[in-house]
Amino acid sequence: MELRQLQHFLAVVEEGNFHRAADKVHLTQQAVSKSIAQLETNLGVRLLDRDRQSVDLSPFGELLLPHARTIDAEVRRFQDNLSTMLGTKTGMVRVGATPTMLNQLLPNALSKLHASRPQIRIHVESGDFDRLAGALLRGELDMVLSTEPSDAVDELIAIERLCEDHNVVVARPSHPLAKARNVKAKDLATCQWLEISNFPKAAQDFKSLFAADKIKPPHPALSTTAVAFALNWLAQSDALCLLPKQLVTRELEAKHLVEIITPLKARSWPLVVAYRRNATRSPATLALIDAAKVVARSA
Repeated sequence: MELRQLQHFLAVVEEGNFHRAADKVHLTQQAVSKSIAQLETNLGVRLLDRDRQSVDLSPFGELLLPHARTIDAEVRRFQDNLSTMLGTKTGMVRVGATPTMLNQLLPNALSKLHASRPQIRIHVESGDFDRLAGALLRGELDMVLSTEPSDAVDELIAIERLCEDHNVVVARPSHPLAKARNVKAKDLATCQWLEISNFPKAAQDFKSLFAADKIKPPHPALSTTAVAFALNWLAQSDALCLLPKQLVTRELEAKHLVEIITPLKARSWPLVVAYRRNATRSPATLALIDAAKVVARSA
């Protein structure tokens, strides 16, 4: 079994067919097919079930897949660390982050890291946890900062809690309710609301905000999946929005937004860091994880 054969196997699995896999590894389709056939011969099992339209993993291929991903990721990690030791490049950390983590916790952790280790290079990707977890398992990311996933995660992913978060109602400082001390659900029902539609916990708390008084929740006047747009719109309109506190901490501290004190009994949830259990974490990755923990403790 050779490393290049495992890399060709991974390319076929990830691309879904031999033609795209060949383009990815810069070989002919025949060469990739021959490489996979040699790997199957060496192992004595069939790894892929092929037809004209697609390629599926056999049970033996399913067994090999996580090991192949780990081997490939570890080799690339070694190459990065070797280059760093030889002085040919600085340390690199590839981090994935969900929207809540991008506005406050991750930037603060990076600032802390760069204060002591300015030579480290960082690559940041955003997305939901499922997409980022897939990249983590493939070795494309070293760590993920996220809201704790509600569903079970792959057994190869380790998760550590960093801190707790909860939803708050926010508005611009000149909003009519900004200085009110006894805001009731009926007051909120007549306001204009903005909804970030891919925040399910906020949607649940929005319903809870009115349920106790048996008031029908108002329909949001504006719905979006773009966090940056939502924050800008809140700062220049009289809209209200329910958002995770970690997402708007920077805006609250800068007084671009204010928290509206409401009857909402918001539930908290963990923010976490995730990484592969069987991966060798580089010194740069460990340093960023430590920085995230320090920042989280002060949040």
